[in-house]
Amino acid sequence: MPESVRINFVTGATRRYVADVESLAVIPGRLEAAVSGQRADWYRFNGGVEGAWPPARVIGHMVAYARQVRENVHRMAWMTDPVLNTVDDAAEAERNSWEAREPERLIEWFSEAIAETVHLLKELPDSSWGRPGQSPTFGRRSIRQSVRAASRHLEEHVAQLEALARG
Repeated sequence: MPESVRINFVTGATRRYVADVESLAVIPGRLEAAVSGQRADWYRFNGGVEGAWPPARVIGHMVAYARQVRENVHRMAWMTDPVLNTVDDAAEAERNSWEAREPERLIEWFSEAIAETVHLLKELPDSSWGRPGQSPTFGRRSIRQSVRAASRHLEEHVAQLEALARG
């Protein structure tokens, strides 16, 4: 279970961002619960659906995405209106061989990336949550919008894995 979220606020309105940080902080536990008890071959099987990613590739994508979110939030916190990077799934899958990795290691990497982002967000003054970045896909968005979008995206993948685990 993640530690309780306590954010370093400078200008007040403390309740405004706690839920956003908590929604991100709980995802690694949900991921672990979704895939716990699965056989090793489950992680590498795509369910017989042409073009579908097997669970290991989905989790690998989550790792790459969480790392990119961490980098983007850091850049937005410290730079003026940076251009945000996106994940190149094919390149990341080739570089990291997600499907050949042990599931425990993938979950560990994912958890580390999320923990680092949560730590950064907990130290971020509330006045910085509106700092923008330029997404090539979504245009200008704030740290808050980026965190909310990341939480939604990662939750969708957890739900996808939960559905695969149920069969």
